[in-house]
Amino acid sequence: MKIHFTKAPTFTKAIIATAVFGIVFLASTSNLPSCSDTIAALNSGGCIERQSYLHTASGWLALFSLIAAVVLLALKHKETIRGWVASAQQQAPQEQAPAAPTFQAPAPGPGRGSGFCATCGTRIIAGDKFCQGCGASMVST
Repeated sequence: MKIHFTKAPTFTKAIIATAVFGIVFLASTSNLPSCSDTIAALNSGGCIERQSYLHTASGWLALFSLIAAVVLLALKHKETIRGWVASAQQQAPQEQAPAAPTFQAPAPGPGRGSGFCATCGTRIIAGDKFCQGCGASMVST
């Protein structure tokens, strides 16, 4: 198995960056309460005025990496997305004016009746003189 590294941005690299920055973001949080909560700050022995720059930066970088991954995935599959849009636009006029359903009975075999009513398409049981669906005569003249 040969691994080929490229400098070009890819979806996989963006997802890996999102995961790494997300882990750093979660690992760099502080358990100290906010300094605005005086009672909790006194009980815990300290407070935190704001999160560290590492925590803030890794959170923003994780968000940007996730956005980049979505954009790269959309660019990779842009032809497929365009095909969906084009097919949806082509199908829209057809959906506005649906054609009336038509029945076409199968061709009869040699020496036998068709097995279907020529008027409504209902299956005809052997020996029937009239159609069960529309009442048309099945007797050949």
